[in-house]
Amino acid sequence: MKLDILLPCYKPRKNWDDSIVNAIGKLKTKIGSDAEITLYITNDGAPDKYYSPEALKRISDAVNGKFHFLKYDKNRGKGYSLRHLVKHADGDFMIYTDGDFPFGYESVAEGFRMLADGADVIMGRRNNSYGTALSPFRKCLSGGLKMLNRLFCGLPEDIQDTQAGLKGFNRKGREAFLLTTVDSFVFDTEFILIAWNRGLNISPLDVQLNPEVKLSSMGLKILCRELLCFMKVLWQVRVKKSYKK
Repeated sequence: MKLDILLPCYKPRKNWDDSIVNAIGKLKTKIGSDAEITLYITNDGAPDKYYSPEALKRISDAVNGKFHFLKYDKNRGKGYSLRHLVKHADGDFMIYTDGDFPFGYESVAEGFRMLADGADVIMGRRNNSYGTALSPFRKCLSGGLKMLNRLFCGLPEDIQDTQAGLKGFNRKGREAFLLTTVDSFVFDTEFILIAWNRGLNISPLDVQLNPEVKLSSMGLKILCRELLCFMKVLWQVRVKKSYKK
């Protein structure tokens, strides 16, 4: 089986390649010969200086050359970045996460097992320890989104945590993912809504945040943008009902 690991990147931190090389090495050992791993990374419109040839070669060597580095000039957002990756990937299964592997390589390995066992879509579900890493403001946002997903989108409780940054899918899930339209962070919610409305088998995967991971801040401008994107998604699912198969 072919497993594609998709990592959307923008301006990675210093020594960003270390976390990828280490995680991929451990993931290959964990999975063994059950899957052939191919790695896909985007540069979402950042200057080339963030991606040195030496770092890219280290990453390529870690997957024995099964590596695709895709880039474009304008920053488009995480949703666009991942659709760009998914369009180019062709594995039996695909799993996306962030470049610093915030939930560890073990979660990726477990996600692969769940897909191999028949899940169409797997989605990270953050446990209680994740909440302790959040500021009160971020904790409020996380809880608020779950409430919106329950009250307005009608999602069942076990798949309301749509924003955890780890998801995977088989070829049916890939088809659903490519129907997303949102370029920013709300694309995760849009994807789960599409998959759920199309009757796909969605399996939650409990994940725990690595303690060394630093969460990015979210300002008022970003928050307003995401809220508008959520309203767009809500219009599609509740009014136009365009996510039905």
